[in-house]
Amino acid sequence: MSKLTVLVALAALLCVPAFADTWVTYSQPAAPYTTGTTNYGGGDGSGNFITSLGTFNFSVPMSENNVPNSWATWNCPPFTESCTPNVLWSFGATSMTLTLTAADNTAGFELEPDMFQQELVQAVFHSSTGDSFTLSLMPNGSAGALLFAATDTTAGAHITSIDIIDTAGDDFAIAQLRQGNVGSTPEPGTLMLLGSGLLGVVGVLRRRINL
Repeated sequence: MSKLTVLVALAALLCVPAFADTWVTYSQPAAPYTTGTTNYGGGDGSGNFITSLGTFNFSVPMSENNVPNSWATWNCPPFTESCTPNVLWSFGATSMTLTLTAADNTAGFELEPDMFQQELVQAVFHSSTGDSFTLSLMPNGSAGALLFAATDTTAGAHITSIDIIDTAGDDFAIAQLRQGNVGSTPEPGTLMLLGSGLLGVVGVLRRRINL
């Protein structure tokens, strides 16, 4: 084997990326997700617009609303923390970024589309390691809010931001914004995934907003 061939082989080995982060997701708001995180809620329901809440900064102003007074429906336990939460409405924006100011390994929120239908929504969690993880779920705009939450269990890693994309081109509301640190041992029923994962399938009456 020539020296050139050996050098090329060594260079290829040095360029191999490190193992992807390990992520844990939570299908329902239960321990250890709830016990390991702080709940910043979903605003005060006043109808005002805000650009941050707790450790979360929003790329678009979010309208503070309430179920059922200014946002018609949600979901109920065990799928969500409350049937009637205060929520933050994206007010026409079909995507947004949540930037996190605390260096914690876990973050999440509940989400419901504006239209009364199932829609494929993606939440892309970005880590301080440079890794990212995509959680795809099918929340229903007719009382079908779902939890989008994940932990990066990689040692020393923390979640820096989350991109939210409604692939149906619909706007949406989020609630129960949580961030904190959760241990690497998942509860029974949680799903552990490596690298960038994909969960969910595909889906499509417009919600009446009683402002």
